Amino acid sequence: MTHVDSIHSSSSQEWFTPAIYVEAVRRVLKNIDFDPASCPKAQATIKADRYKTLTDNGLEHPWDGRVFVNPPYGKTGSQSNQAIWSRKMVQEYEAGNLTEGILLVNAQTAEKWFQPLWHYTICFTDHRIKFVSPVGEPKQPTHGNAFVYFGPHTDLFGEIFSQFGRIVKPK
Repeated sequence: MTHVDSIHSSSSQEWFTPAIYVEAVRRVLKNIDFDPASCPKAQATIKADRYKTLTDNGLEHPWDGRVFVNPPYGKTGSQSNQAIWSRKMVQEYEAGNLTEGILLVNAQTAEKWFQPLWHYTICFTDHRIKFVSPVGEPKQPTHGNAFVYFGPHTDLFGEIFSQFGRIVKPK
């Protein structure tokens, strides 16, 4: 896989989710069974029971249980990684493979890949998240962010994630 970073036009596609958000994910999911887009350094915070690295290619494996994913930035070929990974999350949830999950993506609501996410409860952050680079530097993306919840506990998700922004439920 070839990835081109888009968070700040740097060479790294890895931008780790800060602990405050991972703790909120854990409060909703109770446990993170699987993180399909991770690395050992990120797992120091995420602490998923199982995870896949870039080398493992989490897209090629089934996703099950309670899943948290912060997809890699950039593109694979000509397609946005946000599109590829969000499509996989929707497919795995709708197939009944994952019981509950939270997807962290750019809040690019006009993009075609974002449209299926409107069927789920979303927290649009009222700030840009300061992701952590592999060397520990905090950097903000050029777009706002959204946490998309897949599962039966939409009220709990809303209660916990409302501290980060506005909660929008499907009609």
